[in-house]
Amino acid sequence: MRSLTRKIAYVGGLDCSVSELLREYGYRLESISGESIVALARALYKLKPAALHARQFHFKAATVARLMGIPLVVEAGREDTNSSTARAARIADRTICAGSAVRESLLQLGAPSSSTVVMRSLVNSNESGAATFSPMLDPNTRWVVAASPCDGPDRGHQDLLLAFIAVARTRPKLKLLIAGEGPEAQRLRAQAESAGMLKRVVVHAVGACQLPSIFAHAAAMVGPSRAGGSPDPVPEALAVGAAVIATGVGSHPVWIREGRTGWLVPPRSPAALSHRLAQVLDDVELGRRVGNAAQKAAAEVSTPRAVAQELARCYAVVARSPAALPRLSMYLPDRPLSRA
Repeated sequence: MRSLTRKIAYVGGLDCSVSELLREYGYRLESISGESIVALARALYKLKPAALHARQFHFKAATVARLMGIPLVVEAGREDTNSSTARAARIADRTICAGSAVRESLLQLGAPSSSTVVMRSLVNSNESGAATFSPMLDPNTRWVVAASPCDGPDRGHQDLLLAFIAVARTRPKLKLLIAGEGPEAQRLRAQAESAGMLKRVVVHAVGACQLPSIFAHAAAMVGPSRAGGSPDPVPEALAVGAAVIATGVGSHPVWIREGRTGWLVPPRSPAALSHRLAQVLDDVELGRRVGNAAQKAAAEVSTPRAVAQELARCYAVVARSPAALPRLSMYLPDRPLSRA
């Protein structure tokens, strides 16, 4: 016998197709307004949902969810990489991000790593709202790109730099962009300078809104992480059809089908990385074909059905039964009190 359908209060633009599909998994989304804290609290008090899902008005939703003891899911996109969303993430039971770059930005703003996760079906391949990175517009230059903070050796930037130096000596139009900053950035610049590559290696922080355009214009995107706890923005790159090479750690093997939507290389192996990088750079048609397949596969995992499945798994972790929710210890009138 099917268990009782649980209500999920939803703040933000509601996708009706996703909402209908979630009913198959035992969840009913109820759209409520988040513009007013009082109105939000009143709606939640009447609805008594199993959880609150905030796609907009994150901090207001977090404030009310904490007050009422309601489990909270915060949904963050490229436009939500700000301190307000990061503060809401510190309260939320789960923060689901539209890509690794969004997650990294929120972590740098103080969001907790343990409850801030990537939901691949939310990754948007639309470049129309993406800002450009002007150096990549030069048609005479080909770019190899990596995008993660330079905050430690587990990011694998040293391995990527060694691999790039090996292939760049015979390819004068090639440049490397490490789109990130941090304590390791100066060391990477010094290493590039000692190899005579300082003018061909750019270590520079970029905004999450620039990454779709950067990946789309790259000759190759590399995810060189040494550890699974430091994921690269591979889903974002796959979604725009980039030729992706990543280490076989963490979620990379789940996101990439070897030789079909990208390539996997061993971590801490600059030699293996340089070999694969040279192959992709020299065979433009191969990179284009695999990139197109990656973009098609990414579209398949961002359908309403895929979104509903991932949300259902998320709700199953955080949602409580209505009986478990505490009663609110404050008075909320059904309508605003009239002024004297």
